[in-house]
Amino acid sequence: MNIRITFRHIPSSSALKQYAVEKVTKLIKTLKEPVEVHIIFTQEKKANTVEMTLTSAGKELYAKERGLDMYAAIDLIYDKLDKQLTKLKEKKKKHTGNTSMKHLQQEETTEEEDEVKVIPEKDYFVRPMTTEEAVLQLDLSENPFIVYLDAGDERINVVFKRSDGHYGLIETGAKYR
Repeated sequence: MNIRITFRHIPSSSALKQYAVEKVTKLIKTLKEPVEVHIIFTQEKKANTVEMTLTSAGKELYAKERGLDMYAAIDLIYDKLDKQLTKLKEKKKKHTGNTSMKHLQQEETTEEEDEVKVIPEKDYFVRPMTTEEAVLQLDLSENPFIVYLDAGDERINVVFKRSDGHYGLIETGAKYR
């Protein structure tokens, strides 16, 4: 388990770190794969923001909360991520053990070769970040692209690896919310 904690515009607090680590430890108790957690505490004017990203087995869960109290925000994030983990586990249970269904699906695909089929790969959580941060995330991941919410203008963008070794940027113009 790798836990990174970042404080932005707020002094580091060992009590806050300890509380967050305790909550994260409870949250990831049931996960078997290596887990990475990044917690960001931010203070802007009178609003406190806590962001938490949990990455395990190729899945990334993200939650963000604002409030007057950091501890309350951590509790709310714990609840959000717990729901996301429960949903993910239920989804995984549905897909395991259905070998007869997989066999039927394979037969159907051979019969319907002319149809275009879209197969969802994974749930994707859009995170606010800069283009530079998105490129760094792309370098760290095995994905060919990253969809992110531009921190400056709150628009959804895509950064991808080009065949010439450079990076491409697609600015969708779609505003988040």
